[in-house]
Amino acid sequence: MYKDKKILRILLDSDSLKSKSAKILLNYFDNDLFEFVSLGNSEKHTIAQLSLDGKKDTSGIIIDKLDNRLYGYKESSAFGYRIPDIKEIAVSLDIKYSDLILAFILKTLSENSTDRKAVLVTERKKLLNRLNWIRGGFPRLPAHSILRPDEAIIFVDLYCKNKNKFLIAPNYYVNRGLWYLYSLKTKVLSYQKVWSLIVFGEKNIPQGKDLMDITASLGDRITDMLRAIDEIGINYYSGVDNDTQDAIVYHFNYLITLFTGVFDSLAWISKYRYQIKFDQYERIGLRKERQKDFTKLLFEKNNKIKNFLSKNLFLINLMYSPRDLIIHRARLKALRFDNRNDNFYFNMIRVPKEFFDQIVALSKEKGNQLGEWGHYKLEGECFLEPYRFVKKATLKLIGFVNEYLNLLDFDEYARTMPALKKKLEENGASNSHKDFLKQLEIFDKLKIGY
Repeated sequence: MYKDKKILRILLDSDSLKSKSAKILLNYFDNDLFEFVSLGNSEKHTIAQLSLDGKKDTSGIIIDKLDNRLYGYKESSAFGYRIPDIKEIAVSLDIKYSDLILAFILKTLSENSTDRKAVLVTERKKLLNRLNWIRGGFPRLPAHSILRPDEAIIFVDLYCKNKNKFLIAPNYYVNRGLWYLYSLKTKVLSYQKVWSLIVFGEKNIPQGKDLMDITASLGDRITDMLRAIDEIGINYYSGVDNDTQDAIVYHFNYLITLFTGVFDSLAWISKYRYQIKFDQYERIGLRKERQKDFTKLLFEKNNKIKNFLSKNLFLINLMYSPRDLIIHRARLKALRFDNRNDNFYFNMIRVPKEFFDQIVALSKEKGNQLGEWGHYKLEGECFLEPYRFVKKATLKLIGFVNEYLNLLDFDEYARTMPALKKKLEENGASNSHKDFLKQLEIFDKLKIGY
């Protein structure tokens, strides 16, 4: 899907689109990279018109955008299917005719247009059921052609990013670095407050320079994770072959090291925050069993952290098994996984049982079928679809980071340092700071993507 230079045509099943993700997508309009065509009622987007051949059959699909001064055109595509046949198929599949015809329109527009790639965005459950896609009579479509709105906003974002375009709002582009900075700040909500306290208080906070460096490192690691997730996603949607497989493994291996590195950064932030005297640097970390000498000293400074780490053991331990394998022995291995019964064909990774068991414990999904976390067990072997997994695991990690930084109570610096409090208030009142917050608000409300 992402390997060609065609414009992306987004077919909107407008009558079914009610979710929050759908409303975000519907804020956008035609541009150089993608366009919208509605297959239902719409006051904003061009509606595809079905031309009739007599009273019973549709002979063609007309898309008329001539009133669009920038991206106007008119296109007519022959519709090679008889309506009575589609109605008969709909009955046999137990799918409403009004639902099924959308798939035939999608197939027609996918095959007939030479300069556009088409996807259908819908919330109709039977159209989204992958098992229906392989039943007799259902039109054969390219992979990732029928999307839920929450997947569609990610799909479109990655389509743009693969062309080096970064949208934060309709027709509002920024550079790559700014997009991921906004993404960091709107996900790790506690980060900006901590960063500001450290930056403005650096000269008065004990080991302020060291604390600022390691806090910047935490932000860098999470930002790099977000970029790696998108790279995995671009290759996930680009098809199953040796190149995409190799790229996915490369970025997944890197993400694993970043994931464990986030816990290392938090441990070092804690060390500087509480001025913990501990010189066995290789044993600084948040794993209570492996790094108990350090965590014991940490708990003496802040006992709330002890309970918090206990509640998050599965998350903390999640990535260390594959991390040790990658760092000390070999990269994880990928394969093409074709499951005809459940109708999925993906680049997947063979993973150690210890890693698989950690995913099961954290996700509460057994893995006997492919779920939201991407792990799957077959005949005693353990596999993982990386893109599903990294999206879910990273959200858990971000939640952990937010809560952990709050537990460190950096606000104490402002409460005990009047000069620092004044600097923060002055910065908060500045126009530049208000402009930055406005940008974050726009991004958080209107951005597409992960």
